[in-house]
Amino acid sequence: MSPRCDTDPDVRTGRQVVYNLHAHLIFVTEYRRNSFTDAMLARTEEITREVCAD
Repeated sequence: MSPRCDTDPDVRTGRQVVYNLHAHLIFVTEYRRNSFTDAMLARTEEITREVCAD
């Protein structure tokens, strides 16, 4: 049996790629002063810690 038949639901495939993406975060705040409140940053940190712990 081909290894391609044993699919793992956590691993995604494309035409030329195989990947397992856990987190993709982009923060673009160079010219956006005061975009994040303290509550937003605290919640983001909490979520990030939970994801990293998993």
